[in-house]
Amino acid sequence: MIDSKVCLVFIYGKTHRYGTNVLIGYLETLPQIIKYVDIYVVKPDEIHLLSTLARKYRLRVVAYSLLTTYVAENLNEVLKVVETSRRLGYLSIAGGPHPSGDPLGTLKSLKFDYCIIGEGEEPLVEFISNLISGNDILSTKGLAYLDNDKLVVNTKFKVKDLDNYPPFAERSGLFNPIEISRGCIYACKFCQVSYIFSSNVRHRSIENIVKYARKLVKRGIRDVRFISPDSFGYGSRGKWYPEKVIELINELQRVRNEGGRVFLGTFPSEVRPEHVSEELVRELVGKVDNKRVIVGAQTGSEKLLKVLNRGHTPEDVINAVEILRKYGFRVDVDYIFGLPSEDEEDVELTLNHMRKVVTLGGRVHAHVFLPLPGTPLARAPPGRIPVKVRKFMYKLLGRGFLYGQWERQERLAQMIAKLRSDGIILPRVT
Repeated sequence: MIDSKVCLVFIYGKTHRYGTNVLIGYLETLPQIIKYVDIYVVKPDEIHLLSTLARKYRLRVVAYSLLTTYVAENLNEVLKVVETSRRLGYLSIAGGPHPSGDPLGTLKSLKFDYCIIGEGEEPLVEFISNLISGNDILSTKGLAYLDNDKLVVNTKFKVKDLDNYPPFAERSGLFNPIEISRGCIYACKFCQVSYIFSSNVRHRSIENIVKYARKLVKRGIRDVRFISPDSFGYGSRGKWYPEKVIELINELQRVRNEGGRVFLGTFPSEVRPEHVSEELVRELVGKVDNKRVIVGAQTGSEKLLKVLNRGHTPEDVINAVEILRKYGFRVDVDYIFGLPSEDEEDVELTLNHMRKVVTLGGRVHAHVFLPLPGTPLARAPPGRIPVKVRKFMYKLLGRGFLYGQWERQERLAQMIAKLRSDGIILPRVT
């Protein structure tokens, strides 16, 4: 039995590995912590390893980063991990979008011991430090827990400077796209980002981005991609500064000169339509390796865009597609179907908008509304695709002008709603 170290086990899955990599990457930079912590990465189907580790350590923690969609599809797996952890004497702590949006359900229904709300880097370090030193772990910033069945949520921690936090775990060899921006000022009512991770937008410095991009290339990862709520909004805080995006792209040419390939405005991020300008797109030509850009429209109804707090118009989307096509980019446009308060007129406006996009050479990326906890629409009905929309989508699909996981998302929306009605998800009204 090792008395002097904490056994910290991250449950590691494909859909939530990015957030886990970031946490491990930060822990690796703290010798005063890592000296007392042994980190393990365990897949959900490998939880039998918890038993082996339990025999070696006195202090044991299981950490699980969760998306709401993951919980909906893998509820039994999550419950099994928590039950196994408790039986073997581990403390269980959940983080990520789902616990941040539904701490009460995560603690009461999923039966985690603790949750970290919002940004987790410093709270996890503080939690582990308190555990090592014997201090009160309940004082940890951003921690949520139950006190006699009453939810207690400590003051959240907010990252001030992204440069202080590595975008991946280099020493452990756990790599992912580089987070260049965090937070979002727009607060779209269906999206968890602004409500959970703050409307205070912070950007990683260009020097820091280039440094980590070069690290990826040196490790043989040639394709350099980025995580951002709005890839063309890099450097902006309320006011848009396209020159910052251009500066970033120009500096990233060093990475391309070293054998890397730079992707901006495509998976795993998208761009806001009003941030697509001729000045910016002209600069991208020949300086990025993606031939496709993803634009967020969500609906062709101006009324719905205002209700959702999107902050742009349907015409902004058409303008973005025209500019991108003019400079040789293929364009995918995101639409969400089954939105709350969507009526027949909204549906028809969206279908007409899609027709315009396709006529211009764009492609539709179809989604279905998910009532995610932590958003103002957390208690809304699950999204459903109207019959006329479904027929139109299949026509576009047959012609190669549409793609997406709308059928899976429609099932997910129903599953989330059922978890809500069954009392597994207990969303707070935002």
